[in-house]
Amino acid sequence: MNIDQQLAKHRDASQLASSLQRAAEEIRRGGDEPNAVKLMQLADKTRGKEMNIAFCGHFSAGKSTMINTLLGRELLPSNPIPTSANVVKIRGGEPAARVYTRKNGVLTFDPDTEMEQLKAYAVDGDAVEWVEISYPGLFLGEETSLLDTPGIDSTDAAHKIATESALHLADVVIYMMDYNHVQAEENFNFTKTLKDREKPVYLVINMIDKHVDFELDFDSYKESVEEAFAMWNIRPDGIFYTSLAEPDHPENQFDQFRAKLLELLGQKEALIEASVIQSALHLVDEHVRFLARQQEGERQKWEEALTVEVEGVDVGSRDDVNLALLAVETRQNNLSIRVKTAEEEMESELSKLLDNARLTYYSTNEAAERYLESRKPGFKVGLLFSGKKTEEERAARLEALLGDFREKVASNLDWHFKQLIAKFPEAYGLRDEAFHAAVHAVNIEVTPEMLAGQVKEGAGTREYVLNYCKDISDAVKAEYRRVGLELIGQVTASLSAAVREESQELDHKRDQLRSLMEAHQALEALSKREEDARARLCAILLEGE
Repeated sequence: MNIDQQLAKHRDASQLASSLQRAAEEIRRGGDEPNAVKLMQLADKTRGKEMNIAFCGHFSAGKSTMINTLLGRELLPSNPIPTSANVVKIRGGEPAARVYTRKNGVLTFDPDTEMEQLKAYAVDGDAVEWVEISYPGLFLGEETSLLDTPGIDSTDAAHKIATESALHLADVVIYMMDYNHVQAEENFNFTKTLKDREKPVYLVINMIDKHVDFELDFDSYKESVEEAFAMWNIRPDGIFYTSLAEPDHPENQFDQFRAKLLELLGQKEALIEASVIQSALHLVDEHVRFLARQQEGERQKWEEALTVEVEGVDVGSRDDVNLALLAVETRQNNLSIRVKTAEEEMESELSKLLDNARLTYYSTNEAAERYLESRKPGFKVGLLFSGKKTEEERAARLEALLGDFREKVASNLDWHFKQLIAKFPEAYGLRDEAFHAAVHAVNIEVTPEMLAGQVKEGAGTREYVLNYCKDISDAVKAEYRRVGLELIGQVTASLSAAVREESQELDHKRDQLRSLMEAHQALEALSKREEDARARLCAILLEGE
């Protein structure tokens, strides 16, 4: 159930009037005096069960003449009383003409003898707010009024305000048009405004005596009028074609129009309730627009903050900005540990390679055993010239071990080492051709001195042979580890530089996105302020339910 349906459950006029008054007080606290006054007027209207039928239209449409004809009395001059707040209310009651002034209270005139004085006094437009005429013997009761409003084509801004005030209090609107000006754009706009407020609107197309039948038959004319309003998606509650100059005109619907007014008066209570509810809701919307105008400067400031451009981000979308900010902050958090994580990952892969690399096989063990045998005390070859032969044999055995071990290192470690280290930069988004070339130029040479240096004197057992092979393998791996760590250090340094550069870019983007989020949140807060005001007012209006 929407708000107007809920408000319609206010069957007690006093309850609805009380809610309207509290809503007016709430609006007044918000600094919106004009709309507070209008709500108070609605509250008074509800208590007094006052029905208003407003006549609107152009100056030339004949509103005053139509009202005089309907009433059977010349209560209005042929031209409207020229006041700034030029709304004239006519109702039943004892004869009286009242001028509601801004500073001098209410001035009373005799409508039978002093209308010219009233008109002369009311020329001072700045002093007059409202004119009210009551007269007995009309079809109107004391709680039923016709409102004659200024022409909507007036250039006087105060006249337009006066017409707006009349519409605010109107339960039914009669919109009069000159036969020759029906399809003016201003008519369509004004009528659509009335229908958008869900007011009952009846169109009166006056002066049809101007119609020339041989140019266009009258039925075709009426059809063109209805089609024109339909094209603007305007559906009036009724259309009447009238002529006051030629009462006997065959197309004159003056009697039907007057009958419709009497019918509407018979629906007074329902029309008042529906009208007050719609007017109250319209005033709530007007108050929200008032708050929006108050916040316009601040809103404009934050909207201007959303004009920056951030690549890949729809800055006008709060969700898009928020997702981009989360992505940047996540990326920054990852960057803060990226270098350390990368270094640990590279060192781990290097360790895994070295730990799994097998450098000594059976042939290596055999060569090592023969070489170690040549290093034992008392080892001698031959009888003659044994010293020289012994050294030659020891050198030959060392060379045999060296050749075997070098071949194992080259095939089982060196190639894999270079392949692993060379891929590290690319794995972390770096491209470094010089580094790639330097890795493949690495030459860790296995020397005779290194093999000889691993021999521990006095060791001659088979178990020692295995330990020796492990020692020479560990020695080579240690050298590869040293060189590998140096190369990893270079990758880490390059990655650190790249991370610093990216971090600076991310810091800038993060700051931009945070500013955008601040703007979105500020705009949301402004809208929430307005919507909260709407919610409070609707809650107040529903309190008497």
